[in-house]
Amino acid sequence: MSELGALVEITHTARKRLDPLGPDAASAVERLREELERTPHLGRRVRVLDHGAEVWVTRVEARADCPALSVTYVYAPHPAPPTGAIVTVVPDDTRSEDV
Repeated sequence: MSELGALVEITHTARKRLDPLGPDAASAVERLREELERTPHLGRRVRVLDHGAEVWVTRVEARADCPALSVTYVYAPHPAPPTGAIVTVVPDDTRSEDV
């Protein structure tokens, strides 16, 4: 088993937002959670909070039964061990803005 970069959870609020998006969206976010444990800096850092915590936004690409998703997570490197929390998941409709 590879060493973890961070312990990452999906918050209750994020899980509630996933429910109406279906099981494929929930599965995609779970795979993202696993990837964040190995590589906690995915996407775009949008803010640095007190004590070095960082807010990041990343995108999960659309699949057959899953829309593209915008996922916001918080990464806290201190105190050890580093931790992260997926705090919100919303459908990402940026493609419609490009039209």
